[in-house]
Amino acid sequence: MEDTLGTVSSHYARHGALTARILDALKSAGKNTGALGLEDLAPLDQFHLRGHQATRELAAEAGLAPGQRLLDIGSGIGGPARMLAQEQGVAVTAVDLTEAFCRTAAELSALLPEAAAPAFLCADATRLPFAADSFDVVWTQHAAMNIPDKAALYRECLRACRPGGRFLVYDVVEGPAGDPYFPVPWASSPRGSFLVAAPELRRLVLAAGFHELAFRDLTAAALAWNRERQARMAEAESPPALGPHLLMGPEFPQMIANVGRGLEEGRLGLAMGLFAKPD
Repeated sequence: MEDTLGTVSSHYARHGALTARILDALKSAGKNTGALGLEDLAPLDQFHLRGHQATRELAAEAGLAPGQRLLDIGSGIGGPARMLAQEQGVAVTAVDLTEAFCRTAAELSALLPEAAAPAFLCADATRLPFAADSFDVVWTQHAAMNIPDKAALYRECLRACRPGGRFLVYDVVEGPAGDPYFPVPWASSPRGSFLVAAPELRRLVLAAGFHELAFRDLTAAALAWNRERQARMAEAESPPALGPHLLMGPEFPQMIANVGRGLEEGRLGLAMGLFAKPD
C-alpha cells in the first residue's frame, strides 16, 4: 500500500512547487493577484471532466444547504472546495494525499475572500483522521481512480458521514473496450490507475452500507464536453496561459488526448452517484 501511495503522490507532485508558477501565469493572463475571484482560478483548479460546470451541477444534485459540514476527498488544489464554500455557504474540510496540492490549495485560498477558505489536510482517504458522523455530506470528484482499496474508501466515507447524510461520487470509470492509454491526468502508467466499471463502483458503495438515491452514466456528457474543448483548442492561436498544464507539466496535452481517445473508443466512462447513510 505504501508503494501505491508513493506512486500516486509522486505522479501529482513531480513538477515541484506550484503556487509561484500559478501566480506568474495569472499575472501573465492579466489577472490582479491581489483581487482574485473563483472564476479567475476556475480554468486551472477544477481538475476533472466538465470542470466547474460539473461542480455546480453536482452541488444542486446533492441539495447542499448553507451551514452544512462537507468533506471533500481528493481535493487537489482546492477549486471545488472553494466554490462550494463560497457559493453554497457550506463549511468545507478538504483532504488530499499530495502534500504539494494541499499546500497550494491553502495558499491560493488565502488570496480569496474569507468565505472561500476551506480547511485543507493531507491525508489518506482510506484512513480518514475524523471522528465518526462528522459530516453532513461526503463528496469526491475524480479520486477513486487512484485508490486500489475502494471498499476501504467507501467504508471510511460511510463512517465519516452522519446518519441521514449524503455521499456524492463523481468518477472516471472503466469502459468495456479495454485498458486506457497512458499517460492520463491521474496516472503516468497502469501502476497508479485503479479503475472499476460503473456497476462495480455502485456495488462497492452499496456494500459499504449506503442507500442509493441516484446513479447515472455521464459518459455522453463527458464526450460532448471534451469534443467542445478540443475544438476550442484547435481554433486557438496559442495554448491558454491558465490550465491544468500548470500542475501536470508538458505531458498534459498527451494526457488529455489519451482521455479523449479513451472516451471515444469506450475505454473510459464517467459516472455519478448520490447515496445516503441510513438513519
